Amino acid sequence: MKLKHLLLIPLLLLTSCNSNVDTSTLKIVCPTGAPAIAFYKESENTNFETNSTPSNIVSMMNNNSDKDIVVIDTVSGIKAINNGSPYKLAANITLGNFFIASTGLDEDGVMNEDDTIILFGQNQTPDYIFHYLFEDKFDDSIEYVTNVQDASKCLASGKNLVTKSSVDYVFIAQPALYTILNNKEAPTYGKSSVYLDIQEEYKKKSNGLSLIQASVFVKETSDSKMINSYLKELKSNIDLAINNPELITEPISKVGEELALSLYGVNLNVAKNVLSDNNKLGLGYVVAKENKQAIDNFINLFGVEETNEEIYY
Repeated sequence: MKLKHLLLIPLLLLTSCNSNVDTSTLKIVCPTGAPAIAFYKESENTNFETNSTPSNIVSMMNNNSDKDIVVIDTVSGIKAINNGSPYKLAANITLGNFFIASTGLDEDGVMNEDDTIILFGQNQTPDYIFHYLFEDKFDDSIEYVTNVQDASKCLASGKNLVTKSSVDYVFIAQPALYTILNNKEAPTYGKSSVYLDIQEEYKKKSNGLSLIQASVFVKETSDSKMINSYLKELKSNIDLAINNPELITEPISKVGEELALSLYGVNLNVAKNVLSDNNKLGLGYVVAKENKQAIDNFINLFGVEETNEEIYY
């Protein structure tokens, strides 16, 4: 019996060591917004940074980059790898937070070809997803705006301030949608509402496959033991936040509301409320190589060919 106990000691020590790998030196960059919320534990980590311009992040995916972990939209990351970037696709961490909202001004309450529909991001992810779902049915009804902030203004006012059109429906993302629906000063307050959950519509059309947004990419030359430990911790943190949304407001008490807003790019109390509503933020953690079918279906919308197994971590 004593011998068995002695034999177990090295195994226990090894397990203990593997679960206590120091990952504090890993350098991480992430876009502001929903993907950044997944890193709510990193508000005091000087090696964690966010950037509001996706192209800036993609430019960091090169041989000379000091970034061990890069979070970016899945399509941009895969395109970078296909162009020689020394990174691997590890996990999908945001799985869709798009909705179509009604301003409440459409008399019959049904989106059709004679309504005015606001769509942000021409030739970008929202545009491709919208056309995947509806093809060219609403092309004559669409008015494009630059970003989700402009879409928010249209939903709040019921008007496109550029074209002066009265607006019926708006393609928008969370948590911007929550903010407008709860803005008592907005002219559409009490009238506007969620019309379609884009994630559900996407699943219907793709036979149950999930929409894919932001993903985690890891540098090939980074310490694999540290990377593996950090990814395990990240998954645990995301799962904890989904089950207890209050956790994502921790940075406010640690660094203050102003710095937290600057770092994450969203009001964390608003994000908490959206997460509490059946995870409308779309947070999650899916191992990428186990989600290849969904990834391939999604990137096909952008004209990107099916992924090669070699790009996965």
